Order: sequence, then C-alpha cells, then structure tokens
Amino acid sequence: MSRTISITRRLIVTVLVLELLSAVTLIGAIVVNERHTQLHAFDATLEGTAESIMGAVQEADDEGDNVLLDLRGVRLGRDPIFRVEEDNGHLLGSKGDAPRLEGSLSTVFQNAEISGRRYRFVVLHGIRIIDPGEKGGGVRHNITIVYGSPMGHVWHEVLEAVRFFTIATALLLGLTAIIMAWLVRKGLAPLHELAFEAGRITSSAWHFNAPTRAKETVELQPLATALEAALGRLQRSFEQQRRFTNDAAHELKTDVAIVKSSLQLLSMRRRTVEEYSHGLALSLEDFTRLETTVQSMLTLARLEQSTQDFSGEAARPYCSLLDVMEDAVELGTPLAELKAVGVRLDGSANARVPIDRRDALLLCSNILINAVQHSPQGAMVRMELTMHGHKAELRVTDEGEGIAEEDKPHVFEAFYRGDPSRSRKSGGTGLGLSICKAICVRADGSIEIANLPNGGAIVTVRLPALPIESEGALSSSLKA
Repeated sequence: MSRTISITRRLIVTVLVLELLSAVTLIGAIVVNERHTQLHAFDATLEGTAESIMGAVQEADDEGDNVLLDLRGVRLGRDPIFRVEEDNGHLLGSKGDAPRLEGSLSTVFQNAEISGRRYRFVVLHGIRIIDPGEKGGGVRHNITIVYGSPMGHVWHEVLEAVRFFTIATALLLGLTAIIMAWLVRKGLAPLHELAFEAGRITSSAWHFNAPTRAKETVELQPLATALEAALGRLQRSFEQQRRFTNDAAHELKTDVAIVKSSLQLLSMRRRTVEEYSHGLALSLEDFTRLETTVQSMLTLARLEQSTQDFSGEAARPYCSLLDVMEDAVELGTPLAELKAVGVRLDGSANARVPIDRRDALLLCSNILINAVQHSPQGAMVRMELTMHGHKAELRVTDEGEGIAEEDKPHVFEAFYRGDPSRSRKSGGTGLGLSICKAICVRADGSIEIANLPNGGAIVTVRLPALPIESEGALSSSLKA
C-alpha cells in the first residue's frame, strides 16, 4: 500500500513546530530577562540592608574612641550572613561564616557557596567619625560590611516565570492546533468539492462543471479551469470516436448489405451469361468501394495515432511540396478531363514540408479531386503554393457551389454526409477531408475551407516548411 501524505497534517505540524521554536526562543529570552530583573532587585535589597547596617554603626553609641554596632531596629533578611569590621580587623558584629571577599571602596556584589547554599554578598565600605567637631576632625574609623543572603528565591521566581510561560505556551499550541485543523479543513473544502464533482464523471456522464467556490479560490481556479478544458477535450474526443465507430459500422454494414443483396438477386433465378457478367461486375465494383472504405479507415487510424515518435528533426520524413502537387495534378487529370474541368498549377515557390511523400500526395490529391468534383463543366481549379516565413501555404480554389454554412463546422468529420460529393453515387468514402486534416495536424499544420465572394470554395493548407531555392517559376495548366 502506497504511503499517503496529508497536506492538512503537514500544515498543522509545520505551524506548530514554528510556534514551538518561537515559544522556546521566547522562554529563553524570558529566563534571561527574569533572572536579570530578579537579580537586580535582589542586589538592591542587599545593598539597602547593608546600608541599614552601616546606619546602625553610625547611630550606635561610642565607647571612647571605639565604635559599636547596634542592630536594634534593623530588619535583616532570611538566613543572613554578615560581618562588620574595621580595616584594622576589629570585628563590630557578625552572623554566620561570611567569606573574605575582595572589594574596592565601591560597592561590589559577589556570589559564594556557604554550607551547600548559594549566597550573594555585597561588600559596602563606609566611614564612622567620632567627635568630628574636635581638633583634627575627630577619629576616623573605616568600616567594611559584608552582607549576604541566599539566592534560592531568585531562581524560584525565575522558574515560576518559566513554568507560567510554558503552561501558557502549551495551552496556546493546543488551541492553535484545534483552530488550525478547523481552518485548514474549511479552507480545503472547495478542493474536496472539486474532487467530488470530478469523481462523478463516468464513461456515460461527461458533464463537469467546477464548483463555484473552487472557481472563486485563487489557488484552485487554474486547476478547475484546466479540468474543465481537459474533460471538454476528452468528451469531444470520445464523442468523435463514438460517432466515427457508429458511422464506420453503418458504412461497412451498408456496403456489405449491398453486395449481399446483389448476389442474392443474382442467384434468385437462372440468368444469361451477360446478366451474370453484369451482376459480377456490379458486385466487384461494390467490393472495390468497400475495400477503398476500409483502406481509408486504416489510413485515417494510422494518421491519428498519437504514438508517433521522431527521434529528431533530421528523422522526420520531408518531401518537396511542389513536386507532390505536380504528381497530384497528373493523377487528377483523368477525372478533370472526364468532367471537362481545367486544372492550373501556379508554383512561384517551393518548400520541403515534414510529411511523408505518400501522405503529402494523398493530401494534395484529395483536395484537388474534391475541388474537381465540386466544379461545373468548363470551370477552372487552381492550385497555388506560396511561402510566408517558415510556413508553406497551399491554396486550392474551385468555381463550384461553395460550402453551406451549416456544413462548415462538419466538413472535416469522418463520414459527414452534408456534402453530396461524399455520397455513394459520387464514389466518395466520406473520409477524404478527414484524412487531409489528420495529415496536416500530424505535421503541426492546419487546413481550412472558406467560400469565395464570387462563388466557389478555397481550401487553405498551412504547413511548417523549409524553403527550397527556386529553380524558376512553375506554371502549368490543363485545359478543360
């Protein structure tokens, strides 16, 4: 079983991962900022307490020239450690085992571990002057205070902040996942509608109309349009194939029925030798037309094969279109003489077209014969070849009745009976113009039929071509 990929799941996971990374980065920044804030507040508290102790030294009563420490009224922190001493080493007061910290005259903060607990100390220096009004300015005492307090609550506050933001982030991620799943599913609803409509298409129901919401969604509009266009082409192709199959079956069935009825009629009673010869000749004619129809169907099927593979431009079969036109005129001469129609070939240019010579001759012959069959007695059919850049343009004009407007969209369809020249009476198979179109499409060219303003029709074939240096203008004609 092949592995399936969910776009919805991928989008949700991607967003959640991005949010998680953002949250981790934010929490890291919060930890740094919270630690800095809490430490700054803690240092302020330490410094304030140390200054209160210094005030207790300043306010204490003196014993002669000695200073004392009176901590009454001083509010110390939890589990404090401090030491107050003079610079001569005289200890005024202490609590706990305060470490000897290096410090200058300015206030400094240092960390130390006491009995397994992390402490932060402040070193504060001050001066206590006894009897400052006496001669010499009194007695100066340099006082150093080392005061410390455990840092446990600092990290406790930091961890509390981290826990709060972690819980908030987890709740935000969960809420985001739920909202994302709902929004993505709602956003992909037009895609599901489009898939549902496409899934309703069957071999008998080709109608497809993309849902409105899919057409209104910018990302889905190209897909909806492409699906409509592709299914429209497939529908036309299937309908064309089905119509071709029905027409071909009807055509072959009719031909076989004619042959069978002719033979049955011939065998109903004993006939003369002349009657048998005449009946066999008619049957042979019917067989010949049946063979021609089958051969035309095979030719059309070969030309419409989509598996044509040219390994390179050099491998394409090329032929001289002007030479082929001359051969087509030669082949059409008997029919033109029979119908007393003149044929004129004007070749002011020549070109090599990417068509096999036999197919090119079939193309030119079919167009020429069709024009001759449409032309009245004494009319003129003209074939002309010109070059327009890298395109060769073959035009065949006749002086016939032209193409009825209702027949124009169908003249290249196989077995189309709107044109009387394709009827059985004229010997046509109804596949000539279809074969011509298949040859042009196979060569990346085009073919079209239009009416002339003064009567008659013109068939224009445009083919990609390589020019051939002119060896002189060619103009030949066959008079009616």
